[in-house]
Amino acid sequence: MATVVTRQITHGSRRQTLVQQVLSKFFQGEYQPNQRMTVQSLAREWDVSATPVREALVELEGIGIVEIFPNRGAVLRNFGVKELHEICQVRRILESEATRCACGHITPHELAQLEQTFRELASAKRTIEWSERTQQWDDYLHELIYRACGSERLALEINRYRVLHQTLRQVRHSKRQNVKDFEHMEENAEHLRIVQALIKGNPDKAAKAMHEHLQQTPVWLERDLFQRQET
Repeated sequence: MATVVTRQITHGSRRQTLVQQVLSKFFQGEYQPNQRMTVQSLAREWDVSATPVREALVELEGIGIVEIFPNRGAVLRNFGVKELHEICQVRRILESEATRCACGHITPHELAQLEQTFRELASAKRTIEWSERTQQWDDYLHELIYRACGSERLALEINRYRVLHQTLRQVRHSKRQNVKDFEHMEENAEHLRIVQALIKGNPDKAAKAMHEHLQQTPVWLERDLFQRQET
């Protein structure tokens, strides 16, 4: 039984890694819209078997990144500013509600740790290490909230777009050329406001803080992923 479980975890990990690799190359411009992708070519490129590739393509189709054609592989869809704002709008709606529902269901100890961490990150010197820690704690907070929201369906819908959101954020951070580019990144202060509202047990204020935080996401992503490409 243990061997079967290990194989399942490894298999799922390969699929998720492939999804993230395809997304990363796509958003960095190495893959192009309308590019045809076959299971065989991707399996050779990433040195994996065909099964996780097929599953990765199905997952990418589910979030609107590729269109699959029977016996012809998949084609990358166009993903521009319009698609970015639509994805971010869906995330904002889902995660604002998840934050409202999670209020009162996260332990005081966890919230206190998060408050201290985001307070330190908000005032810390901006370095590459700061960027990496910011991404790690961003993941932790958002996952903690949707897992505590009490709705399996809501959590599933949020998790469906998780790798897409993480990849967009990672590409954004990677496009920053030097530490000065980090100076205007204020997501830690925004995370701090969310946590403080959760500590006070105010679901409406917590949801509003999450809404305002995610309202800024497409603005910065558009600037760093698209406007910089045009200049």
